[in-house]
Formats: sequence, structure tokens, C-alpha cells
Amino acid sequence: MQSPAPTAAEEERRPAAILVAYSWDMVRALLALLGALAAFGGQVTVGSRLVSVGLGEQVLAAVSSASFAALLIILATLLTRRHRWVRIAQMVTLGTAIAIGAVSLLLAAVLPGQGLQISALSAVLVLLVDAAVIVAMTGQRVIAWYSVGETRIPAYVVGTIAFWAASSAALIVIQAMR
Repeated sequence: MQSPAPTAAEEERRPAAILVAYSWDMVRALLALLGALAAFGGQVTVGSRLVSVGLGEQVLAAVSSASFAALLIILATLLTRRHRWVRIAQMVTLGTAIAIGAVSLLLAAVLPGQGLQISALSAVLVLLVDAAVIVAMTGQRVIAWYSVGETRIPAYVVGTIAFWAASSAALIVIQAMR
């Protein structure tokens, strides 16, 4: 069922948190696309040494980043629709990103030879902004905005989230075994 097109008055009442979430999704999508391209660099820094990366791992990293970018672009285009599942999918996606990032940072800190780098600080900042967007998406005005339809997330979005999460988890395991 199509949601009715919002009127001009409804557009003016749209919560600012939706614009913030949309902007953050697009910034993250651009960064993920750059990550997909960077995955084919052939080497990564582990601790203080350069390690060669096999083609399979490069492809897995690129596909993982590209699927995350696709997911964020899908969600960003749907954020203006008033379906309940859009808000839930946005929060699930960012929650999964926080979990994956936190596990990755934790392993880098705990495993010998990995060592936290300066980039860990920027990763923590990104995770904090993700958490702030989740908090913004739980505001009463935002909940009221997403009031149409059911809460069940469509299969294509669930599949994309699952594929991205599984490929990211596989990458974390591979990188932890180095």
C-alpha cells in the first residue's frame, strides 16, 4: 500500500532528526564506497608492519563495504516515507554497525600485535555519531512521523542487512587470525 504524498504543511513539520539521519546515511554511504575501492589496495597496516592481503579477502572487504553502502542508500531514500519499518530498519542498521565496529576495535585492542592506531579514534567518533542518530530516531516527533503501515521490514532490506553483517563478521574473523 502506497503512503499518501505528504502535503506542504506536513513537509514543514517533518522532524529535523530525519534530515540528520539522511545526511549521516549519505556521508556513511560515501565512506563505505571509498572503503570498497580501498579494499583493493593489496596491503593493510597491522600494528607497525605492512601485511599483504589475498585477493579473496580483498573481494570480501569490497563486497562488504559495497553492501553497507547500498543498504545506507536504500534507507536514505526511504527515510522520507512514513512507514514504521523504515525507522526500525534504520536503527537496526546503525545498531549493527555499532556492534561490528565495537567488536573490531575491541579485538584490535586485545589481540597481540594488532594495536590500536590513530584511526581508532575516528572509528569511535563514527560509532558515537551512529549512536546519536539512533537516539534521535527514538524521539517522540520521529515516532509520530513514522505512523503508517506495519513494522515488518521487507525481505530485501533484511537480506541486505544479513549479508553485510555476515560478510563483516567473516572479515573480522579473518583479520583476527593474522
